[in-house]
Amino acid sequence: MAKKKLTENDYWAQHIIRAQQDGKDYIFALVRRKYDEDDIETTGPGEYLGLSREERYPKITDKDPDSDTFGKRIDKPNAEPIGIRLIYKDEFNAKNIEKYKAMAGVTGFGETGYIWKFKQINLTADNVNEFWQIPQEEAYDKYIVKQQVVKIEENKSNNRRKNP
Repeated sequence: MAKKKLTENDYWAQHIIRAQQDGKDYIFALVRRKYDEDDIETTGPGEYLGLSREERYPKITDKDPDSDTFGKRIDKPNAEPIGIRLIYKDEFNAKNIEKYKAMAGVTGFGETGYIWKFKQINLTADNVNEFWQIPQEEAYDKYIVKQQVVKIEENKSNNRRKNP
């Protein structure tokens, strides 16, 4: 018997995250299985939708002359991963906005959190409507650049010389 293919209606989003990579806006979510409006899977860490992970391995030069990859850089065989690369899969567009909005809400497990993911910091979105509407770059200018300018102004010393 084939497994049922789960849709966004089968999940509740614990966190919905906006990120940017290569100049494109993306969206993904940490979700939990939803069986009923007030029956959310509580065991385990949950899973991510719209995001995949690729393990990275150390590279070596292939020295086997019989290999198709001779002289090229390849993953070192039998090596432990040295890191992971996150791959965003869902672009931030009208279709995906509706998909992720369908997973948001308040349940017995809690309320969906909305997060802006920037290189410097992750910020919880205070204004949910703004989270769905403005581009990532605009949010960056508003919350990161503006905050840095304010902090620099606050830290400036005010010790101007007075003429005697």
